[in-house]
Amino acid sequence: MKAIPRQPKPAILSFNFEGDRLTTLKTICDDLEVGLINYCASETPEAFSLSIGDLLDGGSVATKTELSAEAKLAMSALAFPEELYVLANLSESTLDAFLKAARDNDLWIPLKAVATPTNAGWRPMALKMELMEEHAAMQAAIAEHKAKQAAEAAMKAREDTDE
Repeated sequence: MKAIPRQPKPAILSFNFEGDRLTTLKTICDDLEVGLINYCASETPEAFSLSIGDLLDGGSVATKTELSAEAKLAMSALAFPEELYVLANLSESTLDAFLKAARDNDLWIPLKAVATPTNAGWRPMALKMELMEEHAAMQAAIAEHKAKQAAEAAMKAREDTDE
């Protein structure tokens, strides 16, 4: 008899949410029946040495080798102050509902990703850097598009005045 594969539960892996923002994130997750796993670089820098997949699978920070003071500092809030979340195993409707609720509750952040087999092997800092690059590229593309639209509008205005 074949074993039935374990269905991964929907979860959000978040980084550096604290205070009211963490409370709001917890409320949204509870409302959507989505698990929440949150790590803060200032409190648990050891978590930032594990892969995204390990953190989603409940990898134990305590069982890992103790990090040197330099390694802890490199993964601390000084190096990773940004909020980030990874959305794992959410249905399309739950994903849409989460993103809407995050927007409605002022939890919109540029650093977010869906868990994939590729990024599951990355450490949080690597994911953050990738997302920052993607965000910068997207912002540049938006600025370029707006500049092109403005130039086209200016040319049209000149043509209209010449007529």
